[in-house]
Amino acid sequence: MAGPRAPANSVEERAFRDLCAAFARREIAPRWQQADRERLFPREFYQAAARAGLVGVALPAAVGGADLGATEEAILLEEASKANPNLAVALLVQEVAGGLLAEFGQGEQLDLARANIAGDCLLAIAVTEPEAGNDVQNLRTHARRDGADWVLSGMKSFITLGAEADVLVLLAQTEPGAGRRGMRFFAVDRRSAGLRATRIETQVNRPAPTYRIVLDEVRVPGRRMMEAGFGEIMAGFNRERIMVAARWLGHMQTALGWAVEYARTRTAFGRPIGANQSIAFQLAQAHADVEAVRHLTYHAARRWDSGLPLGEVILDVSTAKLLATQAVVRVTQTALHVGGGWGLTEELPAMRYALDALVAPVTVGSWEIQLRAIARQMGLPCD
Repeated sequence: MAGPRAPANSVEERAFRDLCAAFARREIAPRWQQADRERLFPREFYQAAARAGLVGVALPAAVGGADLGATEEAILLEEASKANPNLAVALLVQEVAGGLLAEFGQGEQLDLARANIAGDCLLAIAVTEPEAGNDVQNLRTHARRDGADWVLSGMKSFITLGAEADVLVLLAQTEPGAGRRGMRFFAVDRRSAGLRATRIETQVNRPAPTYRIVLDEVRVPGRRMMEAGFGEIMAGFNRERIMVAARWLGHMQTALGWAVEYARTRTAFGRPIGANQSIAFQLAQAHADVEAVRHLTYHAARRWDSGLPLGEVILDVSTAKLLATQAVVRVTQTALHVGGGWGLTEELPAMRYALDALVAPVTVGSWEIQLRAIARQMGLPCD
């Protein structure tokens, strides 16, 4: 975890938010629908983000990053997700994977981080496995030494951009029987012999597809092993959870904005449907959800940026992530309900909002994982 950062002033944050919002309008809004229909990730989107200086937001200037913090990462994800949460997640992946390379890499690994920031090396992060989702310490992908190389075998699942990426930042077991102490990250060339990516078809994240990755005796040069393992990914998960909360904050604002406007203009029985308390009160509750998530997300981000020990910010992070992933389901379901029968059609965006939100409860730590973390921080011996 990096040291404390001097807080940005409101003018700097506003300028950065304006930059992110303009990028989202220019590069996400015009292309996400085609990407969603085709279920293809537009690589030019990643390259446009790099040109705009929005890849490696929190990475150090030594590798070409903007050297900002979790607060700016949250702003980026919120504004991008207002346009589309699925293309926005590609930016999140670059922050997490690039951060591991920049903080724990050396030599060639730092060159990969620089290439990522420049728009020349799309990254994916490969941790989740069929039998080790939230249970990271029991992953089965293993690496064995063979001369100067490592040879990797195993399987990863639900890897976002797993076939589009140039490099996978991949966690493997290097010391059999050592559990969490025997894990290391590797920067694996996605085109390596023995590495196969098979798409997992879903109804969510369609412009940023997910894959099953099979590693069959994949040879990786020793210089591609990083001095980062279980502890670093758990710390990284907590920072990622702030970005996840911001992602859903952006998405729920768009869904609520659409629903409010629809309720004002759609008439039934001679008046706008928003004139009915049954509709108006649902939208008022959705507004309360949005504002609560906004407060908790940026409170967690600023606590992170203050440089406090990880143990002192986990409660804030888990609370923000839990509420955001619960609230986005409620808010998008409200939008779907306001749309009525038309909300179930492709003529209105309500169904897309609701479908995209369904992934929220199970990414980067399920609701139950967050509840357990919160309970433990409250002093409850929860297992």
